[in-house]
Amino acid sequence: MKSAELFAAALLIWGFTAAVADAQNAPPSPAPAKTPANPEHERLKSDAENAYQNGEFPKAIELTTKVLAQNPKDHVALYLRASSRVELGQLRRDLKEVRTGIEDAREAMRHGGTDMINYYLPYFYGMSTLAQLENRKEHAEVVTTFSTQILARTNIKPEDRANLLYQRAAAYLFQRNLEGAAKDYEAAIKLVPAHVGARLGLADCYVQMQKPDLAEASFNAAVQAVPNNPLVFNNRGMFFQQQGKTQQAIADFSRAIELDKEYAVAYTNRGFAAMAEANLVAAENDFTAALKIDPQQPLVHSLRGTSRLSQGNAKGAIEDYNQVIAADSKNPIAHVDLGFAKYFAGDFTGAAAEFEQALTIDANLRYAMPWRFWALTKAGQGSVAETKLGDSLTKEADKKDWADHLLTFLASKSTEQDVINAADNKDENLKNAQLCEAFYFCGEKRTIAADAGGAAQYYQQAIATKQTHLSAYRGAQFALKQFPAPK
Repeated sequence: MKSAELFAAALLIWGFTAAVADAQNAPPSPAPAKTPANPEHERLKSDAENAYQNGEFPKAIELTTKVLAQNPKDHVALYLRASSRVELGQLRRDLKEVRTGIEDAREAMRHGGTDMINYYLPYFYGMSTLAQLENRKEHAEVVTTFSTQILARTNIKPEDRANLLYQRAAAYLFQRNLEGAAKDYEAAIKLVPAHVGARLGLADCYVQMQKPDLAEASFNAAVQAVPNNPLVFNNRGMFFQQQGKTQQAIADFSRAIELDKEYAVAYTNRGFAAMAEANLVAAENDFTAALKIDPQQPLVHSLRGTSRLSQGNAKGAIEDYNQVIAADSKNPIAHVDLGFAKYFAGDFTGAAAEFEQALTIDANLRYAMPWRFWALTKAGQGSVAETKLGDSLTKEADKKDWADHLLTFLASKSTEQDVINAADNKDENLKNAQLCEAFYFCGEKRTIAADAGGAAQYYQQAIATKQTHLSAYRGAQFALKQFPAPK
């Protein structure tokens, strides 16, 4: 059975690396309304557009709503609010916000006229976002159908045509028409060479096509075309990170930060890359910098907690994991992480409670079961621990998964050699992960038996597996008080 803890760790990189180009590629301002201008409304709309360009979408919505409360037909305000609502809905994965943005875009087109090409952009982006959030192809088909009809017009300005091609390409991507998406991105770039969204979209297309050489060439071309845009360096850095070129990734993230000192995502990505290099102090510093810019980032708190735990700072890790749970109390992985941190801090009762909470939320997190059992045992609640064994002791040997083997050993119903021999022999990576856990728990039982020398040998064997992502590895570090020296 694949280690669930290993799987959860592998997911982390995708949690924060989805920084993409501005969905509408910062379209130019629409033409002013033909009705006599209201100076106060014009000021509010100008402030709203600035807020939108700065990513302050709630502020833009608030400002345009003030205008529309007095003039519901102001199509410029409708367009700006539509754009902001769709962007905010995409960020928050809020279907209601996306749908209200689509309705605003329709109203903007109704009152402003179908010749206002920009007004189609939040509509198309909203429909593509709905396709992703609801996993419904028909939404993307609406985009490809209607954008194709509009692109057939001959009187469209190059920048408007490029933006339409960009939106159609996004819909093609959802439909897995990678060739069609690539052609649209290329056409958009030909029309507007500095079109950041199209350049990064093309590179991503090649990544999905599993053509890394073409992807790298596209990223390099994006950097050359817009050398002062931090996003292109951040995204190329993500690509390098995925290709295992960590130092090149760090250089790109650093360049992105040089260009924009407030670029929280780049700090987070550089911190993740630093963790991959075992530069834990640098990683923690970058995560802290990202949180100073935007404190409401549960994933970054989780990453910083992991970097702190890997340095032996269980107290700091507990603070971070508590922040994650405060943001989402039903997150089972967050409860498991907090459980590990409390365990290593010596709070075995608290650790058992967190593991219990995680398993209550998601009973499939079987990798937490041996830790719950052992935390209860070390907390002096052996009788309670025995009630958590389930059928692990009675299953036939060929029906037992890895959690069953560990529980059987921890309950003293099998030997050290039994649990070591139970490690998977077909998958070398899985075997090493399981051996790490087996050696650690052998060390734990030797510690309970007051065999310090034997325990130390097993902890050293756990560390020798180099399974640095596993809590058993960190547990061995805590047991031996051996943590990597700061780089």
